[in-house]
Amino acid sequence: MSKAKIIVFVSVFILSAVAGVVLYQNRVSINRSDSVEVDWRLLGELDYISGKASSELQALDGKMVRIPGFMVPLEDNSRAVSEFLLVPSPQACIHVPPPPPNQMVLIDMDKNSDAKVEYGPIWVYGRLSLTPKKHQYGESSFSMQGQYIEPYR
Repeated sequence: MSKAKIIVFVSVFILSAVAGVVLYQNRVSINRSDSVEVDWRLLGELDYISGKASSELQALDGKMVRIPGFMVPLEDNSRAVSEFLLVPSPQACIHVPPPPPNQMVLIDMDKNSDAKVEYGPIWVYGRLSLTPKKHQYGESSFSMQGQYIEPYR
C-alpha cells in the first residue's frame, strides 16, 4: 500500500470519527433542549383511582420530557438496563407495599441508548405517556420511551 493511500485512509477514518461524535452530541443536546422538565408534584396530581389528570399533565401526554428520580432496574443485569422504574426518592424502592402508581414511571429505553444501571439520582429524557402500565411490581400510572439518561446535577 502506498504512502498516499495510507494518508487518505487515515484522514477519512479520523474525519468519520469526528463527524460521528459531533452528530451524537447534537442528537443528545437536541433531546435535552426540546424536553419539558416535569416534577413529581405534577405527576402526583394524577388521580390514579379515577385516572383523571390535570390539564397541565394531560398536555404533556406524548411530549418529550425530562424527569428526575431514582432507577429501580427490572432486570438482573447489573451493568446495562433496558427497562426500569423511575421513582421520586431512594426510599421509594420496590417493597411491600410499593409506591402508589402515580409515583412510578415505567421506562423502556430505546435499543440504541446503551443505558447503564445508575445508583444515584438521574434525569431521564423521553416521550411520556399517561397510559397505565402493569409490571412485576404492580402498576405505574405513567410510561416513557426513554432516550437518554444522565446524572442529576
